[in-house]
Amino acid sequence: MYNAEKEINLFVPGRISLVGELSDWTVEYKYENKSILPGCSIATAIDKGIYATIKRYKKLRFHMDDYYFECEMDEEELEKNAVSQNFNSYICGMCLHMLRKYNVSGIYMNIKHNTLPIKKGLSSSAAICILIAKAFDKIYHLNLSDNELMLDAYHGEHLALSKCGRLDQIIVKGTTQLSKMVFYENCISISPIFVKKTLNLVIADLNGNKDTRKILNSLHSCYPFAKTKEQQAVHSMLGEENKILVNRMQEAIEQGNLEEIGQVFQDSQSLIDRVGIPICDEYKAPLLHKVMHDFKIKELSYGMRGIGSGGDGSVQILAKSPSDQDKIITHLKENFKMEAFKYNIRATHKIKKAIIPVAGFGTRLYPISRAIKKAFMPINDCGIMKPIILKLVEELDASGIEEICLVIGRDDKEQFDAFFKRSLQEDNLNKLDKKTQEYEFNILRIGEKIKYVVQEEQKGFGHAVYLCKEFANNDPVLMILGDTYYTSNTDQSCIEQMLNYYDEVKRNIIAVGAIADDEIENVGILTGNWEDEEKTKISVKKLIEKPALKYAKEHLLMDDGKCYGNFGLWVINHYVFDQIGENIQNKITSKGEYQFVDALAQILDDVEVKALKIQGTSHDIGNIRSYQKTLLSTFFSKGKEPDLDLLKQIQDMLN
Repeated sequence: MYNAEKEINLFVPGRISLVGELSDWTVEYKYENKSILPGCSIATAIDKGIYATIKRYKKLRFHMDDYYFECEMDEEELEKNAVSQNFNSYICGMCLHMLRKYNVSGIYMNIKHNTLPIKKGLSSSAAICILIAKAFDKIYHLNLSDNELMLDAYHGEHLALSKCGRLDQIIVKGTTQLSKMVFYENCISISPIFVKKTLNLVIADLNGNKDTRKILNSLHSCYPFAKTKEQQAVHSMLGEENKILVNRMQEAIEQGNLEEIGQVFQDSQSLIDRVGIPICDEYKAPLLHKVMHDFKIKELSYGMRGIGSGGDGSVQILAKSPSDQDKIITHLKENFKMEAFKYNIRATHKIKKAIIPVAGFGTRLYPISRAIKKAFMPINDCGIMKPIILKLVEELDASGIEEICLVIGRDDKEQFDAFFKRSLQEDNLNKLDKKTQEYEFNILRIGEKIKYVVQEEQKGFGHAVYLCKEFANNDPVLMILGDTYYTSNTDQSCIEQMLNYYDEVKRNIIAVGAIADDEIENVGILTGNWEDEEKTKISVKKLIEKPALKYAKEHLLMDDGKCYGNFGLWVINHYVFDQIGENIQNKITSKGEYQFVDALAQILDDVEVKALKIQGTSHDIGNIRSYQKTLLSTFFSKGKEPDLDLLKQIQDMLN
């Protein structure tokens, strides 16, 4: 048996293409036929995928559910299995490629969980190939770039006699950023697309028997030169007509024209029906067309189309609203016996990175902080007890943040890895019901986004932030406190409110709330000019960290008679990092530490800083009194202030 302590967890997503997924391989024939246009598509990785543990092994061993496959890492045996045209083909084709190119030894891949339908147009075969490429990369420390992994997966898949193109390799990046891909002879261009309005999609498994190889063989038979009228139509469909559809789709997405997006869905499917059916009867797809002609689904959606190479694999439907998503899923289950899931392509935010400092010991929570770091203190979230750090990273994930940097102490990595990057032991996992198992693996998916920087010595909040300068890499970043819980009074989370405001102003932003007199001396207080009639946006003129109450009342009041201070969320750019760096270089401290708020105050004369009054509440867990209040308040309705009298009654009972 293998040693579980040496396992590494991996998550590899599937992908969906909104349009253009059949054009990625045609450019392979351009060497023979110069008139073939570059292919193009609009695609994204999704949050459904394959979760696996991997480790070094003496042979190739692959395990998924009740399926085991094992063979020697021998070139001749791998080649024989690679051309067998079954599920083993992709596994052995990839291992054969990695063996030939990198001279690697064996590997054990245990697929612990799979949320990706197989052979349904969501790129399950490519996910397996990317998984294997990443597995060898991590186990044998090959240090491959994303582009190298993409190329390795492509070549390995083709050793299995696959005729898939380069589209599927977008999943190697693991990002859910919608992108336009253009396929040239030797390279791929990937450019992000600005999504103005969220796309509420439903992806449904049609429960059909799609023969992908038959479909692709039929299409490839039309190349490099068309010999018949039907084959000429295929060249046009995958060339000029595809380019027109992709450009229409991109323009509609960037303009937020949901009706046009739905129409492009319909038009692309009509094109496939018209051109595809004459060359391959798989395109008749009776199950797909039955769904597409259903009156109820048409009423609830803007449009729909098949996914992947076509046929009765999966269908994607653009719902008119989130509630319509739910209705479509229920309708498919009750009337078609089809399983479906929601997938939202979120409106694009310019912020893709977030920082959470969590290195502090938790002195005010001693002695519980000897056993539990502040970041792992529990809160109640809709009936689920979660460590606060999980709630924070879940909200970041839901807001479209792609990279999360935790500032940890020198001895903390093991604890964070154990929670976010290692699956439960098999016996404990099996005790969970199916829904809870899904949740467990979603934690691991989010864990793929998490990186660390280590704060070896506690030198202040500003110092912790500065350690993330390389992570930020001159990009604007969202910064949130690791010991604060945020609840919103609107349908937008507090984090989303900040991201939306940054999209509008593209400046450093301080989230603020009205501060009670007895808290003024504990937080940074600012003043400035209101920029909107609703009095929610401020152009900051002055910022003082923990001012005396008398000074704040005399110099920092806004014109509504209130003092506004840090809510616990910021968006910062390179100006802030540069200022903190200058303070560190010149040893400019306050109370013996490098202060973050001081750096913000220092740049005010030269750099425009904005403030946003958050529609919500921040709950501190940094000391026993605030933690008790926060924990109890989580048992009340979301977005509502806790009933303090009731809280006191509960506290009295507990005492």
